[in-house]
Amino acid sequence: MRRPLTFLTLLAISGFCAPSLTDCLGQPRSAIADESVDASELSLDAPVIRIALRFGAEKDGNKKAAPQNDAPAPVAPLTAEEKLALEQGDGPLLKLLPMNQPAGEIGTGVADEKKSEPKAKEISPEPMEIPLEMPADLDSAEMKPADIKPAEMHPAEIKPLEKPSDREPAKIARSSEEPKPLELAPETPPLKKLTPQQIRLQAKIHRVLDQYYSQPIDVAKENAWATMHAMLPYGVDAHVRTGGRENRSVNAIGWLCWNGKCKGYNLFYVERGRLGARQGVGVQGHHGQFLAMLAQSYVAPTYEIRVDDQTFDVEDLIEFEKETCRPASELTFKLISLAYYLPVDAEWKSDDGQNWNIERLIAEELRQPVIGAACGGTHRLMGFSYAIRKRELSGLPFDGHWARAKTFIDDYHAYTFRLQNPDGSFSTEWFEGRAAKPDLQRRLQTTGHIAEWLSYSLSDEELTSPKMEKAIDYLATILEQNPRMDWSIGPLGHGLHALAIYDQRVFDTPPGHRSAEVATKLP
Repeated sequence: MRRPLTFLTLLAISGFCAPSLTDCLGQPRSAIADESVDASELSLDAPVIRIALRFGAEKDGNKKAAPQNDAPAPVAPLTAEEKLALEQGDGPLLKLLPMNQPAGEIGTGVADEKKSEPKAKEISPEPMEIPLEMPADLDSAEMKPADIKPAEMHPAEIKPLEKPSDREPAKIARSSEEPKPLELAPETPPLKKLTPQQIRLQAKIHRVLDQYYSQPIDVAKENAWATMHAMLPYGVDAHVRTGGRENRSVNAIGWLCWNGKCKGYNLFYVERGRLGARQGVGVQGHHGQFLAMLAQSYVAPTYEIRVDDQTFDVEDLIEFEKETCRPASELTFKLISLAYYLPVDAEWKSDDGQNWNIERLIAEELRQPVIGAACGGTHRLMGFSYAIRKRELSGLPFDGHWARAKTFIDDYHAYTFRLQNPDGSFSTEWFEGRAAKPDLQRRLQTTGHIAEWLSYSLSDEELTSPKMEKAIDYLATILEQNPRMDWSIGPLGHGLHALAIYDQRVFDTPPGHRSAEVATKLP
């Protein structure tokens, strides 16, 4: 008996016995496939089996297996020129950015601190105790919040996601003396007939969004990149702590637009009287990223931006992003923001004399890869989706590069759901193939980004499909069940933003409702 046992033990140590022995125990093979087996929780009498499971898991963990993929990822439809070049064999069709350039040059979105610093425990304020004041005039050394009385507050008109009548960005009233807080008057959304499953999902989404809303970040500890991501899910509602002795809570968009310091640094600068936004580690990870987040928060182009003693507005930031368009560069976030803020047929010149329009931005982005791009390529897909939405609202036909982008996005929708895991999460290898790593941080990162794009880009009917509901339920569940997890700020921001978009589109929850509710409770 000793020789067979020794041979079996050797096989176990090498990791080859784990699947077959697990089958003998009646355990499903899927438990091994998704790498979620916890040998300590299995009731195993034979020591050799425990060794097989343990060493098998270690072997898999040390070797990165290629993602499973039953079909290649979609490719953008070729233009006539590209087809001709392919037939003639005239070299590569795509003009791609080199992947070895520093982040500061091409904007990879990688900040110096992807993860937030440990947050000190503090008692979360009740909603009625959160002031909504904007930062006041800047001193040479620091910014102090201003006191704004409720009588001075004017609600901002925020553009809903789906109403064709609202084709242009909303406008916000602005006084030359005092900036107005970002808030939205309460609205009574139309009632929808919800299924019991949808009612439960709606309640879970609201619990999660409320839970994380009560945990504002401290701008004395977090940089602008982190602050922008903490702002993204809540938009005009978002607030931050200013740190220091007073450690007050102020509007996050107001703090950033008034160039408040985040971990000691400012986002904006002025050169020759013109507004500019810094890009690189700790500020914007991508060119146009902050403007894209303002667009996704429905902030009006007339909203005020201050740098030292000079006053600008979001329109000046739009002009900066238009003038700095460059071919063969990452234009993802410029496409998101300019598709939102500009007319669908807008044309402009960059500061190097080139002619641009939204369709050219689309064409340039179609030349860039999705797989291998920052955040798995989800932001690039979001850029196409914003342009497509604008085209749909305009009533103009889909032709040229518009048609290519629409076909590309439709193909990626179908492809993405083919990679979905049985538990509702999306692949932990982005769009490279099927994968289900057990690491929750990774699952939040991939599922959160992908669900964010899908929540914006899917049709109303597709949003309520069982597969999409399962994905949103999975995302909300891991966030609700792990409140003490020190989530990375970027993935957390995009994951919560996915829930917020889904909440707005499926359950008709108006954006900006938290600020309006708080404002009505101020004395």
